[in-house]
Amino acid sequence: VQGDGSTTSITVDFGDGTAISYANISSIEDGVKHTYSKVGIYQVAAMALNSLGSESVLLYLHVTCTLEQVQLSAPSVVVRNKAVSLSTVLKPSYVGTVTYYWWFNNHTEPVVTLVGGMSFTFYKEGTHTVTVQVSVGNTVLQDKITVAVYEYFRSHVLAFSSNLDAFNPGVAEWRQDISRVVKDSMIQVTGINGEQLLVSVLPGLPTAAELCLLPEKRSTEGTMNRKGTHLEQLSQVLLSALNQDLIQFTLRPGVQVNVYATRLSPAPLVDTSESGHNGAAVIMLVSVVFVGLAVFVRYAEIALPFPKIVIARLISVYVTKQEVG
Repeated sequence: VQGDGSTTSITVDFGDGTAISYANISSIEDGVKHTYSKVGIYQVAAMALNSLGSESVLLYLHVTCTLEQVQLSAPSVVVRNKAVSLSTVLKPSYVGTVTYYWWFNNHTEPVVTLVGGMSFTFYKEGTHTVTVQVSVGNTVLQDKITVAVYEYFRSHVLAFSSNLDAFNPGVAEWRQDISRVVKDSMIQVTGINGEQLLVSVLPGLPTAAELCLLPEKRSTEGTMNRKGTHLEQLSQVLLSALNQDLIQFTLRPGVQVNVYATRLSPAPLVDTSESGHNGAAVIMLVSVVFVGLAVFVRYAEIALPFPKIVIARLISVYVTKQEVG
């Protein structure tokens, strides 16, 4: 299109449902700017129009975002021979095409998926390591967790007095410290062997935790039903202490935190039925709230070519992607 820029209008369609029109090109001194909320490939169309005619041009933009963090989530204790769900959380959550490599213990070959979750069954009791590697373009990040596998165990979901939430910074080190303090309080009040207690404070707000009561490692005599009965007795001792507000700790001077039992896990004491629920279900019942992470990434300036428009400048599109995780 030939003609004076002051009499030439332009319409730009950014391919995500947004279009902007300008009465004349001369009014666009800083270029056309647009914010994409999601990654992807967008077709940008621009049309210039004046009394001498019109001219259109297409441009394809590939909007991407850099992966900054990956978090692997799985139950800390699971039942042997029962499938358990593993999942990942990416920040930011939309980063384009992602490949996941799942490594279990010392296996030489990973399980490869294109989704951030999978189901896995542990066939041996003991401690197992799960590692997930997330690949996006040239970026590879990983996270690793440890899962304890038992034939049976008892599980409770714990809640805390609401004053704890104000001091929850949302970091793993803090959750580990609170887990240790709660476990120490339980040992002191109930006298239960510390090797049989596993406390894991969960991410998110309101602050919650999972308590797992494990079979005694040195206990080899007796039937599985007897061992299960013993765990049930210990479970009742813990519930009694929790219901009487005996499990508490001082977070700082003047801040006393009480610990409560909210509900029982559907995990069986003795795993004898193929249709029974596994111990991992308790974590899936807890509502974990992840605080959103805002990421702002600015991409390189891209010029829209208008070879036949006679003006002193080219219109540049500055593509800025804003991702809320």
